[in-house]
Amino acid sequence: MIDFYALDKPCPKCSGLGRIENPQWLQFWTKMEPFRTSIDQLSTLKMITSAEPTEPMFFVCKECHGKGKILTTEGKKLIEFIRFWLNPNY
Repeated sequence: MIDFYALDKPCPKCSGLGRIENPQWLQFWTKMEPFRTSIDQLSTLKMITSAEPTEPMFFVCKECHGKGKILTTEGKKLIEFIRFWLNPNY
């Protein structure tokens, strides 16, 4: 019997989320934190928000390709076995 839990594990790079935060957005939100409670500084807030990053907030993890999991050694062996029997010329 196959232990399906032994075939994959959470991605160590993204902690199983499948995405990684863009560091530019983290810096932007850090700058915005003092203005969340103060409405008096609205003009300063507008100036900062106009400088928000144009890139997306998250990037797809390159390690797991957005799946959040990577194959273990046993999982890779199973995939190779299945590929061989589906296409013997592989």
